[in-house]
Amino acid sequence: MNTIQTKNYLLIPVLFAFFCMIIASCEQKNKESKEPQQAEQTEEIAVNTKVSEQVLTQIAESNLKIVAIAQKAQEGKMSKQTRTILEEIEKNHLQLKNKIRKIAKDNFIIIPNTLYDTSTIKNFIDEMSTKLYLKKLENSLLLELELYTSINATTQNKDLKTLTQAVIPNIKKDISIIKEEEKQLQ
Repeated sequence: MNTIQTKNYLLIPVLFAFFCMIIASCEQKNKESKEPQQAEQTEEIAVNTKVSEQVLTQIAESNLKIVAIAQKAQEGKMSKQTRTILEEIEKNHLQLKNKIRKIAKDNFIIIPNTLYDTSTIKNFIDEMSTKLYLKKLENSLLLELELYTSINATTQNKDLKTLTQAVIPNIKKDISIIKEEEKQLQ
């Protein structure tokens, strides 16, 4: 009888240790199954808010084209009012360049400095009359407006969304100013 009681005393701690190991194992498996789900959710959020290098490059190229046209147009003879309009558009787009670069930097995207060298684009633009420059500038602004509108509708990145929402009204204003100036030149 004495040996049976001793065995019971040994059996209880062994069974207790065994149950503790089973419970710990279940908890570990539960944690492991939750961690991939959390990692997937975090990764999904990061993917949705990440800015595409291609999108930023498109924005930068569009911006560059408008700066180049405005600069080239200012080389010709024109009224003071037209020159002021072109200078304002150029100034706005040069400021926009800095905002684009900040978003690129925040998203670890490198936009080459050569992309902002307007001399190559200006060399391709033939000598045109002021009216033709304004038309070319209007068309470029319309394309840029379309690009920003599309990006605004599809991006999940807060910085890029804020930028597009701020820029779209400015582009619309520039387009209407250019249209008015074109009417006056006719």
